[in-house]
Amino acid sequence: MKNRYNPVLIAIIFVGLVCALWINWNRHAIEQRNNTVEMAMEYENLRKLAALEGVSEASVLKQFQDAGINSLMVFDTTLERLSKIGAIKTATGRELLQAKALGADGGVFASVKNVQENAVYIAEGNDQAAFEEAWEDLLVRYGAERSKMISTYPSIIEVLGSIELVAEDKYDVPRGILQAPLGLSSSEMRKVADYGFNVIIRPQNFVNVNEEKIDSIFKRIEKSGVKVNTYMPAGREVVGYPDKIDYMAQKLDGRKLVMLEHYTQLQFAKIEGLVSLAEALDYKAARSYVIDSLEQKKITVGEGLRRWALTDEERNVRVNYIRPYMMPQKGQDILKMNLQYVKDITANVKARGFEIGEAGLFEKEQSIVPNGYTGPYFPDKIFFIIIGAAVIAGAVLYLAQLLTISNSKQIILWGVATAITAVVLLTGRGLVMRQALAFAAAVFFPVLSMNVILDIWDRVRVGSAGVMKIIVNATWQLALAVLMSLVGGMYLAAILADSRFLLEIDIYRGVKLTFIMPLVLITILYVKRYDMLGVIGAGVKATISRVNELLSKPITFKHLALLGVLGIILLYFVARSGHSAGVPVAAIEVKMRLFLEQLMYARPRQKEFMIGHPAFFLAVYAVYHNAPRLIQYALVCGAVIGQASLVQTFCHMRTPVFMSTVRALDGYAMGAVIGIILVTMVAVAMPLLLKLKRRYLEQ
Repeated sequence: MKNRYNPVLIAIIFVGLVCALWINWNRHAIEQRNNTVEMAMEYENLRKLAALEGVSEASVLKQFQDAGINSLMVFDTTLERLSKIGAIKTATGRELLQAKALGADGGVFASVKNVQENAVYIAEGNDQAAFEEAWEDLLVRYGAERSKMISTYPSIIEVLGSIELVAEDKYDVPRGILQAPLGLSSSEMRKVADYGFNVIIRPQNFVNVNEEKIDSIFKRIEKSGVKVNTYMPAGREVVGYPDKIDYMAQKLDGRKLVMLEHYTQLQFAKIEGLVSLAEALDYKAARSYVIDSLEQKKITVGEGLRRWALTDEERNVRVNYIRPYMMPQKGQDILKMNLQYVKDITANVKARGFEIGEAGLFEKEQSIVPNGYTGPYFPDKIFFIIIGAAVIAGAVLYLAQLLTISNSKQIILWGVATAITAVVLLTGRGLVMRQALAFAAAVFFPVLSMNVILDIWDRVRVGSAGVMKIIVNATWQLALAVLMSLVGGMYLAAILADSRFLLEIDIYRGVKLTFIMPLVLITILYVKRYDMLGVIGAGVKATISRVNELLSKPITFKHLALLGVLGIILLYFVARSGHSAGVPVAAIEVKMRLFLEQLMYARPRQKEFMIGHPAFFLAVYAVYHNAPRLIQYALVCGAVIGQASLVQTFCHMRTPVFMSTVRALDGYAMGAVIGIILVTMVAVAMPLLLKLKRRYLEQ
């Protein structure tokens, strides 16, 4: 069957490809410029590590700085923390009442009258400034109704509220007065800065937030005299949520926002107001990754290192948020183990071409000012319209393979669809339309590439080639299919290219459907192309009669077994696509992934080099040996899985476009090797199988 392709639509596809390549080149330049990674830890964790090992805090901080850590996170302090380091003295009302019942004098709190059981009492410790800051913070957090200075000589504060203590890993349990956030400690910020670290502040939002409460954060920073360039939210809300986010952005005054990746490695940890704050900051933001604390307790240091191996390069992470291991492994010294852990992560970051410094940003232009920001990247919409027109041209070409549509009608159909698309794209951000066009590029172009290959296979003279010629033809034909499918990948990568997608504020929707639809489309096309139902040229009645005849055929156990196997395979690979998979990764697969990550620049996807591309080679063998049409169809479906997976790689917008392209080429190379091996094995085994079959029939 000879297919005709409208030359006008082919030309439009070419023009769209030029625009897509231009956008992707600009995107690549932006991704290349953003090459600075910040190595960050929590100041409090390092303080705890020093205490655990009996080493001075100064020594531990210096060693981790030498290992590669350049930034420390400073959270709101708490009464419990200040009490532990002796900066203040605290006692609960319950403790004072119990002490009084036992005849104790209550020490510094002896002068307290009318002790309230559900209250915390605070007195000066060895740091008067910390006591004064705690008093300021208590007034801001709880107001004068709950916080009172009940004694001046000595100074004693009474705070009404829960006195219960909660374990650190109980995230969803409200904190009592002792563990609730106060405010940033100026002494902690100064200490971190004096040791040469960048300071990342992580204050929590206020109840009934207002401008005065937000101002208190920045007054404390100003009081410390420390330069703070980065804010990372803590808790469930950004400071300023719900109605003071714009004011918070104004007070941040050009400082960066750090957004913590969700533990599923998709978008961000649920923090209310995060996206709104990023928008208000004109997307001056960076992505951060951390191994979940509960998960880290279950894995070894080696497994932790494996998770960090490709984090920055593959997921556009620019703040490596590293938590220390607090339990020894394999008899190792905890301090030495964690120092080596950080050194190995740092070495890996540098080995991949990144610099250690303040987190890099996605900027539309190269900044000439140190730590400057030239604004977010949003391509001109005219490029989206041109690419959209090319994607629509591909969809029309597919329809033309199914239906009898003249070239002129194809152009009219294309023109109407393109006009509607252009209007929608020019309205607002046109996000839904861009998502739809990305989806169309992902599902139509792998099928179109296979349709061109089917045109080539239809001209094959059965039995005209030996195994070497089959391998040579399969190799260049697969390369052609990959290049044609990459056109769809380039469209997808370009039409979603902007700062929101690069930061993963927006994500490509419909990953699982993107995997299924090419199989559906190639099935429809294949059945129509080769008249597998035997209805081409028949009337409506004959077609209905043929369909009824097929539906009336008895189903054998063999059919059910085959459908069951295919169904399990399909469900497995659909479940494995996306980030919400419920199918665990086998241990042998983890080892294979690690090996491929070390062997190749970009680890290829298994659907390509283990299924799709080998199936393509076997399909070529089947064509030259005139295998039953059903077998050829099954192999073509397998080949389409590889092409669809190739394009689907570009759905992950956080992954650099260059890496996605190389991944596709690596997949081709590995798939071709496996395909050659399989074809050779089949060529050797087939004569033996035919011989056995003849013997069986002769008996």
